[in-house]
Amino acid sequence: MNTNKLITIGKPVAIATLVLGIIHVTATFTPLIQEGMACMDLGSIKAMTYMSLMCGGFLVLSGLILFMLLKKLGQFLFLILPILAISIFDGIGGILAVYYMFDNPFAWITLLLGLFMLLIAIMLKQKIKVTI
Repeated sequence: MNTNKLITIGKPVAIATLVLGIIHVTATFTPLIQEGMACMDLGSIKAMTYMSLMCGGFLVLSGLILFMLLKKLGQFLFLILPILAISIFDGIGGILAVYYMFDNPFAWITLLLGLFMLLIAIMLKQKIKVTI
């Protein structure tokens, strides 16, 4: 598969990651509104809210940055290195999401998107010869 095709496939994966992050951030407030966290003390609720917002924010930011970097990769081949680094974090994040939330379908979506983006980044890196 050529580089342009991989970039074309990677862009929707990056956008899907961004959208998943937006959903995650939005869903953070659902249990709070529905009082689903009433069994937790205020400090725990604040910590869970922070962690959930940061996780969603990470997905938004990684998806956005990956999309922007993929758009410029044809012009600036060195961008494969940050694309690969972010994709590694996305892949690790997906693995940990499933590990900690095995019964959550969004964890599985995070895993699939993360590993798919990592696969695309690895294939791009094999085609683009840039040394670190």
